[in-house]
Amino acid sequence: MTTYLEDVRKRIRAIELLRMLKRYHSYDELSKLLGYSKVVLNRYIRGHVLPASDRADEIIRKAKENLEVEQLVKDQLVFFKGYFDTTMLLGNTFLLKLVAQYVADNFKDARITKIGAVAPEGLPIAVHLATELGVEIAIAKRTRDLGVREFVKVHFPQESTGELLSLNLPKGLLTIDDRVLIIEDSCRTGTTLEMMVELVQKSMAKIGGIFVLAGMGNNWKPTIKRFKDEFGEKNVYIFCELPLQYE
Repeated sequence: MTTYLEDVRKRIRAIELLRMLKRYHSYDELSKLLGYSKVVLNRYIRGHVLPASDRADEIIRKAKENLEVEQLVKDQLVFFKGYFDTTMLLGNTFLLKLVAQYVADNFKDARITKIGAVAPEGLPIAVHLATELGVEIAIAKRTRDLGVREFVKVHFPQESTGELLSLNLPKGLLTIDDRVLIIEDSCRTGTTLEMMVELVQKSMAKIGGIFVLAGMGNNWKPTIKRFKDEFGEKNVYIFCELPLQYE
């Protein structure tokens, strides 16, 4: 049964989706798309009134039909010589919040208790997603903080350079009772995901799901296929895929 708080959150979410649509459409266009008068839409978007619960459901459904969120994410990525810069995307808090809502919907039945992310690049989307799911974040780092006495750590050779990569997670952040949603903002090889999976498993926690905001090229796909076989198709969510030549 839906609680009053959940109902209010849903109604606020409908307003947030309307505000996102308003960035790309006039009130006349919104009125035609959604079937509500300009006056009503104006009152919603300005926050003067919340839609009723049933109407909020309808607004969310119609907004999703008219918002190409995957393309919005791609438009925020800057490409150069086979690499992409996520700075603009990670700074777009409104879009990240929208993405987090989509991801939270996908994992709503996965009983997630923690978000697992690598600092610093994974933190912006991790914060939004943790807020949506109402859980905490377990932050792994490539370096060790001096104030932390014990770590769970993994090492992984990087084939392209021969370097030994490391990830460190403060001991005790994850426990045997946790179900972890591992997230990565951008993925080229899948190595970081493999390291995070090993970190979670060494911490005796369970993998509740894996989320990648943007995957580039094809090198990461065998790793993702293996994870889908191991953790289930629905529990591995790739938001958008990009070819190496994408410009």
